[in-house]
Amino acid sequence: MKEFMLFIRSEENPKANLSPEQLQQHIEKVGSFIKRLVDEGRMKSAQPLEMEGRILSYKNGKIVDGPYNETKEVISGYYHLLAKDLEEAIEITKGDPRFEEGIWRVEIRPIKKVEGIN
Repeated sequence: MKEFMLFIRSEENPKANLSPEQLQQHIEKVGSFIKRLVDEGRMKSAQPLEMEGRILSYKNGKIVDGPYNETKEVISGYYHLLAKDLEEAIEITKGDPRFEEGIWRVEIRPIKKVEGIN
């Protein structure tokens, strides 16, 4: 099995506009999806991310804060999945109930294994 990182992208904090009932439904749907993948041995980990953070870069011999993206889109969470290949990872991801809400995007990236790291 190969490992994949899925970066969950959204515009700012989409859950902030949900009613308590909608938020509970979201949590239950996504929680059930994650639990099923954990039970199947396909999910290594999954967590939401805080909305605050920084982007660091190296410029003119020093580390600087920024530049920032010109979009309001942020990575708001991640999944660490196991799948046989990218196509299977895509099929697994298509089952994420977040897509029903129409406000999420998911970037799927294979993890490259390099000898001597971890």
